[in-house]
Amino acid sequence: MLTVHNKGRLVPPDFQPTAAENPEASVMLPERSGMLHALLGYSLKMLRQAKLEEWLDVTQTGAQRQRLIEDFFEEPVASAEANEVALVLRKILQINEEIEMLAVNSRGGVSESIGSIQQGRRAMLAYAENTGQ
Repeated sequence: MLTVHNKGRLVPPDFQPTAAENPEASVMLPERSGMLHALLGYSLKMLRQAKLEEWLDVTQTGAQRQRLIEDFFEEPVASAEANEVALVLRKILQINEEIEMLAVNSRGGVSESIGSIQQGRRAMLAYAENTGQ
């Protein structure tokens, strides 16, 4: 199992979500919004890596994403944030399902990656339930 030893924030202070994510519509504080959208960014990076069958990279990126999940959910989700958080969590869960399918269909031995992805999925489901969505 990989461990992330850097306990600092994984999102750079100048991180800005892409325009497609419409940050102007967010009711979240900019730092929390950035963290949430960075979670989505990590998931998309994991999907790109999985498509290239770079399973070690998928696992390492997943460990970074897990640390950010823990950082984000240290603070409870406010009711005003719940819809936005739930939307992003649903996207991440869809991406996780696609990564799992790629891993299952991969020729390489990727049982560790699948386990890591499934652990991330369970965490995301638990957080989604916590938001009431």
